[in-house]
Amino acid sequence: MAEDLQLRLAGRPSPVQLTAAGALHADNAHRLPKFLVSLLRTRPVGAVRLDLRAVRRIDEVGVAAVVLCGREAARRGIPFTLDGCSRVVAASLRAYGAGHLLPVRPRRGMPLRAPHTGTVCTGAAPDGRRHPPAPAVPSGRSWSQWPCRWR
Repeated sequence: MAEDLQLRLAGRPSPVQLTAAGALHADNAHRLPKFLVSLLRTRPVGAVRLDLRAVRRIDEVGVAAVVLCGREAARRGIPFTLDGCSRVVAASLRAYGAGHLLPVRPRRGMPLRAPHTGTVCTGAAPDGRRHPPAPAVPSGRSWSQWPCRWR
């Protein structure tokens, strides 16, 4: 039994959100570019975003349909982006050479604080040494004489 593909349209002329759900395979993949072409012919569209988060299965014909949608939009001078992809879709797009269509993930931010390493050395001690001795054995000298701070 073939799984069905549901296509949903939302949004204003710029950008138009096209959402696909279900399975995108050889039996129904022709519907995606056909729907997009009819949309581009009948409405003024400024940009197209294709959401594939709810696609559970995709094959090489489905990948070709997604690539064809991107090419048709580019031929008309309309920006085309994939708004989101399931892991299955992302893996298939990469496997069939269409990974360039995948949305770029934002990089995760760096931590606000550096990990604690023990000391922050700002220079040499008065006698020329670079680091103070271990804090357990202060060697009779006050820690304020060292330019390093213990954390």
